[in-house]
Amino acid sequence: MNMEQKTIDIPKVFHCDYTGGPFQKCIQCEMKLYEGDVPYLIEKALKPYGSYEAYSTIFEYAVCLGCADSMKSMLSKSSLANLMNYFQQHVDFYAHRAHLVAQEEYDPMKWIEKCLVSRRDVNELAECQIYASCQGDQLVFSEFPYMISGPVLDEVVDLLSAETKDELDNYRKEIVDGPSEFQDLLKSGPKVFV
Repeated sequence: MNMEQKTIDIPKVFHCDYTGGPFQKCIQCEMKLYEGDVPYLIEKALKPYGSYEAYSTIFEYAVCLGCADSMKSMLSKSSLANLMNYFQQHVDFYAHRAHLVAQEEYDPMKWIEKCLVSRRDVNELAECQIYASCQGDQLVFSEFPYMISGPVLDEVVDLLSAETKDELDNYRKEIVDGPSEFQDLLKSGPKVFV
C-alpha cells in the first residue's frame, strides 16, 4: 500500500470563516502561512447542522508547527501522560489512514465525516472539532485531517489537570477576540487541543 503523503488544495471547510479565504498567518507568531512552505495546523470548532454544508463556527485558527510545539508546553506532565494514554487506547491513527488510503479516498470530507475516537457521524453531533495539516495552499493527508466529536472533547478536557486548564484558559484570553456569546461558549472549559 502506498502511504506517501498526498496533497490537495485546502478545501473551503478549512478556510477562515471570518475572511472567507485561506488562513494567512499563524495565530501566535503571525508568520505568513499561506504563501510559504512552513507546515501548519488548522483547528476549527463547529456546530454542524446535520453536515458540514451548514455549520456555525465556535472558533478557528491556524498555527505553525513551531508554535504548536510550544503550545504543548502548556500541558502539565500529568495532562500530557493522560492524553497520550487516552489516545493510545482509543485511536489507531495508522489504521484510520491506511483504511482511507487503501480505498484511494482523498476527499477530506470522508476523513472528517466520523469522529476519530467514537466513530459517530457528523450528522449526529451538536459540536465537533476538525483538524488539518497544511503547507502553503495545500492540505496534506497524513494522520490529518480528522474530526473529534464534542462528547469526546469533553472526556479529553476531564483528563487535564487544573494547572493545564488554567494555562489554556489564560492562553485563550490572550489570543481570542470575539463577541460575548463566543466567550460564553468557551467558559465550559478549554477546547484548545493540538
